[in-house]
Amino acid sequence: YVIDPGTARISRYSPRSRIQRLPVEKISQASANQRAGRCGRVMAGVCVRLYAEEDFQARPPFTDPEILRTHLAAVILQMSALNLGRPEEFPFVEPPDSRQISDGFRLLFELGAVDEQRHIAELGRQLAKLPVDPRLGRMLLAAQGESCLREVLVIVAALAIQDPRERPLEKQQ
Repeated sequence: YVIDPGTARISRYSPRSRIQRLPVEKISQASANQRAGRCGRVMAGVCVRLYAEEDFQARPPFTDPEILRTHLAAVILQMSALNLGRPEEFPFVEPPDSRQISDGFRLLFELGAVDEQRHIAELGRQLAKLPVDPRLGRMLLAAQGESCLREVLVIVAALAIQDPRERPLEKQQ
């Protein structure tokens, strides 16, 4: 059996608040069909969707590509560290908006990861080695320099996860 509630946590970046979030949203038709396909792979199965057919038909056919809904600072940083060329010229399957690329470079410049010509700095190379958001990585590198890494690790760990008190809109009272 596959029980499909029709929702998932989908990564979204808010340019206004400059925060990457994982809100619970309705899934696309393609995601729902993929879930249904899981129940018949090994043996006969049943998919139970916990929403109406009309709701399914009203959903978008596909989920927006992740590159169009996330902040690009980490992507740009990795591309720069790997010498993959300018993001504006990279052959993405779904090219991001030039404003997204500019926002990513702006953040990396504020962090000291790139210079004014958008070339990666030594600090950027160090940040690219860390498996966290560049802002959190910058906190860790600064903490290491100030001999307070242990304390900042706790803060970064808390910032790296979604607020456990946050609940889906439907569950709020």
